[in-house]
Amino acid sequence: MQNLQGSAQAILDQLAASQDLTVGAVYSAGQGDIIAAGVMQDAAISAQMVTAYNGAIDDVLDATYYNAEMLFEDQHEVAMANLDLAVDDLVAATAVLMEVQAIANMAANADTVQEQLVVQAALENTDMTISSADVSSYNSALGAVQTYARDAGAFLAASRNSTMTGTVDAYASTSGTSLYGATVAYSATADIMNISAGNVFGIGLQGLLGANVVTLEEVYAAGYGS
Repeated sequence: MQNLQGSAQAILDQLAASQDLTVGAVYSAGQGDIIAAGVMQDAAISAQMVTAYNGAIDDVLDATYYNAEMLFEDQHEVAMANLDLAVDDLVAATAVLMEVQAIANMAANADTVQEQLVVQAALENTDMTISSADVSSYNSALGAVQTYARDAGAFLAASRNSTMTGTVDAYASTSGTSLYGATVAYSATADIMNISAGNVFGIGLQGLLGANVVTLEEVYAAGYGS
């Protein structure tokens, strides 16, 4: 871009010089003055200027300003934003179900008949049952966290995978297509990343992220260690 700006400015400078020289030449002619040979040519645009300008345009057209790494990173950020919302929903759904904790504590401490009767009376006076709607909200929030956490991890891993980024960049270059605005979707069951750029090309990269999968035990360990 700097070369394009510089070469364009060089031509603009000549155009500005021609305006000043033209005004001066007209004034001189009106005064009976004879402008020296080659005065107006000082504002001429040289072949080198044209070559530099057109070459800079070609460089910009051939350059890649948005590549596969950036595409995957952007998708990671979108998934992380959705993950934050999903976590908020899960926290809210969990809070609704946390009344179970009070029941668990009461039941754990009801060792005598009297204490058991107290628990029974409390349950008779207050509805402490769990509704299917509350459970559905909780389980749906769990699923959303699963989906967005998985996708966010996959997109970031893909951005760091040179085989994946190189392949996608090569497809984009061959087809002369910008990846900006391309769509990306990940299927964990098939370990396949699908990338499509409009109607120009679509590519599926499979089996390249298996090493990045973490197990249930590893996720628990990460949670305990946070």
